Amino acid sequence: MSSFLDKIFGSKIEVDLAKIGLEAELCFEQTRVDIALIQKIRESPRKNELTSDYMNFFFHLASLRKDHSIDYTEELSLLKDYLRLWEQSSTEPVFIRYEELDELVSAKKIPPLILLPLIANALQWGYNSMEKYPVKIKVKAFEQLLSMEISNRVNHHIASQEGTMAIDRYKQRLLEVFSDRFTLLFNSNSNTFKAILLIKW
Repeated sequence: MSSFLDKIFGSKIEVDLAKIGLEAELCFEQTRVDIALIQKIRESPRKNELTSDYMNFFFHLASLRKDHSIDYTEELSLLKDYLRLWEQSSTEPVFIRYEELDELVSAKKIPPLILLPLIANALQWGYNSMEKYPVKIKVKAFEQLLSMEISNRVNHHIASQEGTMAIDRYKQRLLEVFSDRFTLLFNSNSNTFKAILLIKW
């Protein structure tokens, strides 16, 4: 019976690989079209101005292909554009502390939008409207390793920032792209949620 089903649906390994590929594709598309950011811009008093800025940002995202790597510096530029749009479209103050360390690895390539989901997760689900508790983002690039740490004040109205569908899909994309060359860790307590991503070039 199992061999008959394998002929129809493929082996378990094939099914698992297909699932990883589908989830990775959904992660990429969900990152390109960020509904939370679009909604913030629609509700912003600066909607007209920000819509123009967002369209320029979106056209850049639309030109990206999931399987075509981009320069590491381009990825960082996209992160900063996203942060700027999020801050400018917010009706309340948004406090973000962004740090970047680049040890002369600007020529490195990286899959497009591979860092953005963790930042979106922190902004969408964590608290960031108090200066005392900013979203903290640290990106460090070395010759052999890329690391990113993100922490935010815990939102007590959700069960877990790690347990979202977006993060589940993000894990599958990391698995598809990097296989065993990445580590993704989450740590939380009653006050702070932290995500740590390590990628071997």
